Amino acid sequence: MVVSTETGRILVISTAPELLEMVKTATGGTLNVTYAPDYQTGLDKARREIPDLIVLGYIEPGGSAFTLHNKLREGWITKYIPLLMVDLGAASRKVLSLEEGLQIEADEYLALPEATSEVSLARLTGQIGRLHDKLISRLHERANVVKDAIMDPDTFCITWEQVAGRGAFELQQDEIIENARLAARGGRVHAVSVTDNPGGNPAISTEIVCTEIRKLGIEPLVHLAFRDKNRNVCESLLYGLAALGVRNLLLLTGDYPSSGGFQGQAKPVFDMDSVHGLQLVEMMNQGIEQVALGKKSTLAPTDFFAGASVSPFKQQEAELLGQYYKLKKKIEAGAKFIITQLGYDARKMHEVLQWLKVSGYNVPLLANIYVLPYGAGKTMNANQIPGAVVTDKLLLELDGERKSEDKGRSARLLRAAKMYALAKGMGFSGAHIGGHGLTYENLEFIIDRGEELASGWRDLVREFDYPQPAGFYFFEKDPETGLNSEAVARKTQKPHTDLSYWVSRTAHHAVFNPDSPLFKMLRPVAVSLDRSGWPRHLFSWCEHIAKTLMFECQNCGDCALFDIAYLCPMSQCPKNQRNGPCGGSYQGWCEVYPGEKKCIWVRAYERLRANHEEDTIAENTVPPLNWELRQTSSWLNFYNGRDHCAKRLQIKPPEPKKSPAGPGGNAAAGEKKGR
Repeated sequence: MVVSTETGRILVISTAPELLEMVKTATGGTLNVTYAPDYQTGLDKARREIPDLIVLGYIEPGGSAFTLHNKLREGWITKYIPLLMVDLGAASRKVLSLEEGLQIEADEYLALPEATSEVSLARLTGQIGRLHDKLISRLHERANVVKDAIMDPDTFCITWEQVAGRGAFELQQDEIIENARLAARGGRVHAVSVTDNPGGNPAISTEIVCTEIRKLGIEPLVHLAFRDKNRNVCESLLYGLAALGVRNLLLLTGDYPSSGGFQGQAKPVFDMDSVHGLQLVEMMNQGIEQVALGKKSTLAPTDFFAGASVSPFKQQEAELLGQYYKLKKKIEAGAKFIITQLGYDARKMHEVLQWLKVSGYNVPLLANIYVLPYGAGKTMNANQIPGAVVTDKLLLELDGERKSEDKGRSARLLRAAKMYALAKGMGFSGAHIGGHGLTYENLEFIIDRGEELASGWRDLVREFDYPQPAGFYFFEKDPETGLNSEAVARKTQKPHTDLSYWVSRTAHHAVFNPDSPLFKMLRPVAVSLDRSGWPRHLFSWCEHIAKTLMFECQNCGDCALFDIAYLCPMSQCPKNQRNGPCGGSYQGWCEVYPGEKKCIWVRAYERLRANHEEDTIAENTVPPLNWELRQTSSWLNFYNGRDHCAKRLQIKPPEPKKSPAGPGGNAAAGEKKGR
């Protein structure tokens, strides 16, 4: 694997400018090298620029370099930046005293002869080489091994999933840390990932566990689920992770809260979805602009590497297309890699790769490989783990395997190794491997055996033929390979509408289309009504009653009916998903209400199919709900340019109404928006 250092930034702090020239020579001009000639300038630059490596030379007065070294090591912003102290050999300008040298790590110090008339830079080739090697070595400490592995086409990235459990001092938590320690020593795993309240159950914080994993010398992959956190908490957690040097994220909607928490089921939050989370991370990576005390400023950028998931293992056309519509939004929001949800159908695995290819997205894909025993398979087959698909055919095979002398252990490890080989042969960028009780020895077996089988991966395709009854595939089958051709399959799902849909659609085109004559007539009325007192309240009450009867309206004021075929995500989707389905639906049913309520996005797809508009689901990314508009009229918010639909359609707010100046009085600047 090639570790990326070509974009590294080095800050040289030294009173001796010749050190700057030596560093530039050693890097061959391939890195961005900046310079500070004194203590305070160097400290300020280190805090402001947050370089990838700081090189400290002699700083006047004597002893300043060691003082600055300690200051940087203790600083909140700079404590994780690798340091290298370079001594150029002049007795009068030693970067460290003997006593000071004993207090720093050996890797942080390098002694070189000073360039003089007798020892020119041209004769320091060997020493420059030493400096180059030391610089690159220190820069590698800052490199993101997971990012480099996933993005390197010649590396097959391995992540090992650990399931966090409830409690602070339980053996399950101890096993996670021990597994991470073994993975760090073994060198076969690029990241250890930790789940976030799996199954909607309370568990030890993934953020805390991942910061401990990082200390062991291996990159953590933090699962961040939006089930339990609003946008402020998410941003706060991300700042904390960034400050502690944890950079790799898997952003998820999250399972619905279980009833196993403190005194019953927890309140679901779902303030954001994974698309919004990716947008937030992109903003943080660029540096969020803020206004404080009337002054604009830009926060220091973070360095997150964030990915998302997708479930190609869906049975119905509407479910599957919904997954790909949302995947498009995730990629455009900034997803740098994708991990599939759990399934064992080779053709479905290949389908995601093919979809990315024909859609023009060059995004790395990791295969989810779970070492599957019969017990877990039976639970998944019964749809008790949302998003995980185990067919009847596979469950029957597992039932036969468990009757062997080793209870099916060797068979399930071999199955995982074969999936590894399939994934590598198909062109996946890596494998996300997990399983209850999976040891590091088991993991090494899967990797080693998978590598052995990879050259013959095509012969394994037929062993992973697990279609669902009447299951829909995005592409036509390639009879030669048993996988997918590039021909998109014909859509067969029938549309399903009702009177509410047609009434809503007709009203929308007539009243809420900015180009319609009726909209232009009604807008002045809406603006005037918005500035009134009791008439506005009466209008808002009447609107809420009507929309409650038709849509089970929650009076959020930032209506998404236009975005979801006139279905309300706040009242009809337990997870309030505004950009597409979560991964938990099963045979078209909602994860939370299986057999009772259809997934709202399946219903939206069926409605839009009536006018061949189902692909419009992928077109617009809907922002998270603006809670400032709660319990206000969404119609007035739309006409007055306040809600997300109005902003997307570029409906600008009206000019504030100005009152004429009265005798001896001042003109009112305008009226405050009523609530």
